[in-house]
Amino acid sequence: MIYTFKAIIFDMGGVILRTVDPAPREAMARRFGTTREELEKYVFRSPTSVQSEVGQVSDIYHWQTVLKHFGQTGADPLEAYSEYFSGDAIDQELLGYAVSLKPEYKIGLLSNAWVDSRNKLGSLFYFIDVFDVAIFSDEVKARKPEEEIFRLMLDRLIVKPEESIFIDDFIENIEGAKKLGINSILFKHAQGTIRQINAMLGRE
Repeated sequence: MIYTFKAIIFDMGGVILRTVDPAPREAMARRFGTTREELEKYVFRSPTSVQSEVGQVSDIYHWQTVLKHFGQTGADPLEAYSEYFSGDAIDQELLGYAVSLKPEYKIGLLSNAWVDSRNKLGSLFYFIDVFDVAIFSDEVKARKPEEEIFRLMLDRLIVKPEESIFIDDFIENIEGAKKLGINSILFKHAQGTIRQINAMLGRE
């Protein structure tokens, strides 16, 4: 079925911004006496991560907690933060594709992000300002897959759920969007996602 779409909404981490070089995270994990998988789980899923994503604690406090958890209390949280993300990069193909949609569609960026992520990421990468609307969870005190943050994005884009396409790499966020009637794509890789969006837009 071809819908009349008006907006395409992209997740940030794991979609637009991804780890292209795992070496820094793997080296950190070895130094911390753990695996990369366990390190990533704690960095992104621990209580203070969730709290920072809704603006309750600072990103630095979260990283202090991460370091304490792995017995690294003498380490500098800002240095650890920078090292952890040093292997990340913007997917220029996907970002370029998103920008190419702008003459016909609004594009949004919807991210679960720690306090001050807009400033920190904006100083490292140029991508936030290309989106018509960019919502970071810490700034609005709500996070995916909660209904509130999706409704806020739709309101700011001035579109209905059925007029939107949402792309995310976490199935729980996809399911949250679908509950509101937002057409959703589970991200696996850029080229496949572009093909799926084009098919939904009738651009093939």
